[in-house]
Amino acid sequence: MHPFHYCNVTVYGFHGCSAAVKSKILSGSAQFNRSANRYDWLGPGVYFWENDFLRAQSWARDMHGNSAGVIGAKIQLGHCFDISNSFAKAILKIAYDDLQADLSAARLSILINKPHPWNKGNPDDKVLRYLDKVVIDYAMAISQQNQPNNLYDTIRAPFQEGFPVYPGSAFREHDHIHLCVRNPDLLIDLFDPEEVG
Repeated sequence: MHPFHYCNVTVYGFHGCSAAVKSKILSGSAQFNRSANRYDWLGPGVYFWENDFLRAQSWARDMHGNSAGVIGAKIQLGHCFDISNSFAKAILKIAYDDLQADLSAARLSILINKPHPWNKGNPDDKVLRYLDKVVIDYAMAISQQNQPNNLYDTIRAPFQEGFPVYPGSAFREHDHIHLCVRNPDLLIDLFDPEEVG
């Protein structure tokens, strides 16, 4: 591992949820549920928008309407698989090639990413990341096999989403950095972002 990878950095993340879930988690009467959907592109864990309260709030309102909530968290990234980094992308390429070979030997086809099932947002977005999830899971399994004492605590990745911010722009309205926290011990401080300020 190259010494200059993204690790032991503290960031702020925002988790969209219902107001009821927010209240329970902030009061300590409940903990985050690990998301484990087939389309969760960074694999199982707790998902946060890095440094983007407004995006978390928008998502929560889309999902929960007037009963939406957002939880803020100070997150120690620990040992982070950062997909904005060339090292991580090289690992994903290897994982994809190995997975493709294994599936081909078993006469199985690989999954593909798909757009939103209800045609929400930009139809070019592939928000259901079935392919990316299996490749990430495969990469994490290989990593665990090769270095069982050096597991990844978090996965961090850029996500391009939405329509262009202005005509001709490569920036999209919902572009963001997504964090998947696999080790909940690194959620070092939870807070209500609507009460900060």
